[in-house]
Amino acid sequence: MTTTKKTIAVLFGGRSPEHDISVVTGLQALNALDPELYDAFPLYVSTTGEWLVGDILRMRDVYIPGPNEAKQLTAVTLQHGPPSRPTLVSQRPSILSRKVHIEFDFALLAFHGLYGEDGRVQGQLEMAGVPYSGMRLLASTVSMDKIVTKALLSGTGIPLLPHWRIDRPKQGLLISPNELRVALPEVKFPCCIKPIHLGSSIGVSRVNSWQDVSDVLPDIFRHDNGAMLEPFVNNLVEYNVSVCRLNGQICTSAIEKPKRSSELLDFKAKYLSGGNKSDGSKLLGSSSEGMLSLTRTINPNLQGDSEKNIRDWATTAFECLNGSGVPRIDFLSDSATGQIWLNEINPCPGSFGFFLWEAATPPMIFATLLEALIAEGFTLHQSARLPSDPVPVDAQLFKRK
Repeated sequence: MTTTKKTIAVLFGGRSPEHDISVVTGLQALNALDPELYDAFPLYVSTTGEWLVGDILRMRDVYIPGPNEAKQLTAVTLQHGPPSRPTLVSQRPSILSRKVHIEFDFALLAFHGLYGEDGRVQGQLEMAGVPYSGMRLLASTVSMDKIVTKALLSGTGIPLLPHWRIDRPKQGLLISPNELRVALPEVKFPCCIKPIHLGSSIGVSRVNSWQDVSDVLPDIFRHDNGAMLEPFVNNLVEYNVSVCRLNGQICTSAIEKPKRSSELLDFKAKYLSGGNKSDGSKLLGSSSEGMLSLTRTINPNLQGDSEKNIRDWATTAFECLNGSGVPRIDFLSDSATGQIWLNEINPCPGSFGFFLWEAATPPMIFATLLEALIAEGFTLHQSARLPSDPVPVDAQLFKRK
């Protein structure tokens, strides 16, 4: 018996500081999808928010598309309404031109950061009735806000560092050291400061004084409307683990320990270290560990109950969010004391964290991981569907025709 292939739109890019990393993840997924099961095409969201399709978008060298490449691209919008399949409709440049309709079955989301990973695209897809991968709308929104995440997880037994919020001023980007000192008298340095809504270690800094905080805030405020202060963790090491639900059971991946050349893993160290680029291959072990060859230790030797605690706390966080997809849960640790704290939840990690699942027990290759994400997305979409007329009979105020 033959099975009709599903048409998959792979969405990536977006109006996010993490736009470029999203392009890498999207192209990796596009290459890894099993062509015997899916007809996949790229749906690129530009840095200005334009949705674009075209065969040249499959090639990494075309990014970021310029005026010459734009001639081979078609701008589209998502059609809302009664069609049986999700449909993209081209913008009609003139009254004589014909609109192009592109039907598809599923949206595989490879966004990172704002305007994509944070629930905004998820909400648009739900309004249009499009099945999609990953975290649902509410879980995506909560996970992308570090302070809301801490509020949700407080009381669960998961250890969390204390934190303080600094909001962007109503005018300008500057807050003086004295203003900060008066507003947050309980803060003791050194601290770590980070944007509330961004990932990929963008804007993360160690600060040793209120003057340091004042100096770094403008750059954070250019990309985010708030910053978070936390105590700086001495002897800092990081542990990351991915979580998903397979056959109704919550599973955790291999654990990674990123190797650091400085006290904090900054954006360039995280994504530009190493010479080999991951291609998102479907073959087990053929990748260079994804995320552009970040140097890491997979399944490090953890003392005592540390491994169990990390897996248990990651599972608890996933359950609290009614999780779906393959979020990565990041932890901070003081290697001298062995203390561990949950740091943040990444709804859609770079490269979907596929290298963590390739090293899991049992291992799962990238193509299989994507297949599981798609199957889950279809199931969640079906379970959330409403009747064609969702208004109960007793609540109907108008005659149905």
